[in-house]
Amino acid sequence: MVEFKANQPRWRQVYEIIKTRIASGEYKPGERIPSLIALIEEFGIANATGQKVMRALRADGLIHTEPGMGSFVTAPEERDQSDSPTREERGSDGEPR
Repeated sequence: MVEFKANQPRWRQVYEIIKTRIASGEYKPGERIPSLIALIEEFGIANATGQKVMRALRADGLIHTEPGMGSFVTAPEERDQSDSPTREERGSDGEPR
């Protein structure tokens, strides 16, 4: 299990880990990422925290979710065309609205 930093929200730390896995190619474009339940189990986080992670990944265009199928890594060329809100369109805490 990950050891979290006390001075940063857990959802943001998990978000950065998943973002790094996407950038490194560990999770490839079109590939399904771990489910919310899998994130909760892997990182020992609450359901609401896991949901914030998924919302932030979607908001940044890193993933897209297909109902009943899961969440998938968005291809880099699709990220540029995303209608997702940018960081500037989020709340002051960085959380997607």
